[in-house]
Amino acid sequence: MGAPFTIDMSSPFHSGWKGGLGGPKSGTHLAPPWYNQFGMDLGVAEGTEVFAAFTGYVTKFEPHTPSSDTSKEYGAKLFMRSDNDLMGGYYTHFTGGPTFSIKQKIEKGDRLGRTLRDHLHLALVEIVGGVPAGTYTGVDIYKHFLALQDRVGKISVTFHQDGSPPVVT
Repeated sequence: MGAPFTIDMSSPFHSGWKGGLGGPKSGTHLAPPWYNQFGMDLGVAEGTEVFAAFTGYVTKFEPHTPSSDTSKEYGAKLFMRSDNDLMGGYYTHFTGGPTFSIKQKIEKGDRLGRTLRDHLHLALVEIVGGVPAGTYTGVDIYKHFLALQDRVGKISVTFHQDGSPPVVT
């Protein structure tokens, strides 16, 4: 396996946290794919500004199309990966942000949009072995994101590239 690496992450909100509405492998986050199963529903008021929690680049972006919204799937969908291609994230349930293009660089703290309803869905994955043939392993650091509520600061997340849970400091 690859060498361990560390990524700094921050809250996707500067204010307005209301708490968690469900984390990985709970509630409706039970079935694969990883971006559903390892989703964190981070509660805020509708219209809260959303910011990138880590630095990376866009791998897929679907802008918000209101006519396609359902009760469970709504808002823009943004997939991004860390620069080293060893971890990624998925954001949804937001709108009103810029249009992103594939391979576009997004810095931690860049504005993504605003929440469409009462929460942001954010899921994280470690890509053990990297892309394209790596193993996608969902990451559960929900409690660490909840501890960031309305705090300016960061957490450092160390991925060991062996499928074990990351270490957060």
